[in-house]
Amino acid sequence: MKKLIPVFIGVIILVGLAACGKEGIDKVLSDNSLTVIQNVKTDLKDYQLAYVKDDNDTTGVLEYYKDTNGKDISNIQLDSALKIKDSKVKINLMNGLDGLIAMVEIKDTTLAKEATELVLLDSNKEVDEAIGVSLTNKSTVEGGKTVAIVAIPSLDPTTASGLKRIELRNDANKNLYQNDLNPSKIKAQAPSERAKKNSFFPAVNKYITDKEWKVVSSATQKKHIYTAILRDKEGVYHLAEFTYPDNKLAVKETSKNDNPQLDNDVSLLQLQGDKNQYIGVVAELETIVKKGATVVLKSTDGKEYQQPLHRGYNDRNALIQLTKKTEMTIDTISSVSIQDDDGKELYTMELN
Repeated sequence: MKKLIPVFIGVIILVGLAACGKEGIDKVLSDNSLTVIQNVKTDLKDYQLAYVKDDNDTTGVLEYYKDTNGKDISNIQLDSALKIKDSKVKINLMNGLDGLIAMVEIKDTTLAKEATELVLLDSNKEVDEAIGVSLTNKSTVEGGKTVAIVAIPSLDPTTASGLKRIELRNDANKNLYQNDLNPSKIKAQAPSERAKKNSFFPAVNKYITDKEWKVVSSATQKKHIYTAILRDKEGVYHLAEFTYPDNKLAVKETSKNDNPQLDNDVSLLQLQGDKNQYIGVVAELETIVKKGATVVLKSTDGKEYQQPLHRGYNDRNALIQLTKKTEMTIDTISSVSIQDDDGKELYTMELN
């Protein structure tokens, strides 16, 4: 089983047919004989993505934005990145302004209904990591197809070039579909001044590579904030927050296991980041690896927060950002427990 790195990204929502309203993107569409099937709502006001087709009904993804000098920048990917073409799935990959852009087009009705996650694997070896992206923005389009377009900020062009395979999984982490990738079909990034300045994730990836760490679980909150649970060469887990003030990489991390039971079954990592607090839970206990489904946080004032555990190669893990949604802070968490699918407690630690 590959280790799964869950990635939580900025919202990208497919929206219905509409005029783009900008001369620049309209000219790109006209010059390339493209028709917009659906626009995509993104976090950036001056940045657009669209699900498009050409005169031969070949579908793909279009990226468009204005550069710092006012120049129109566009990039188009109509070619599938799958090594073996089939009638069920088409996946287009393109290096965009803020990371890898993936267009997932599913023609099989059952697969479209059940698939909830795109998993990108960087190697065929069992011990290497993978990146999983939730397909929360799936939308049915013309011809009965289901389409999702997602961006993965942590995959810069260099990292993306190492991708080898994709999988589509369901909520139970079951592999429903897999195919090898053709790296030559991952479209290069459009050159621009804005792209040159986006050096945050390349800097993060270089930092992790230089230390010879492996990512266990990660979450992207904003463009220049990235948090991750990482494992070093000695098997020690680290919880780190990466930020980019003044275009310089800043890292806050801890490897302290705050599990008061002082066992090696479950690691509890707690971090006060630049603005946010984080909890990292990694369980290697065999019972949890086999049956663990949910991590439950309880606070001193009776609040409770649950989050699914993600299955790794030889562990179960969760990275939790303590926000208004969790209604608790590091100081007010009274216990951390792990439950199975039926709500049976498999492990608990009392903190206060």
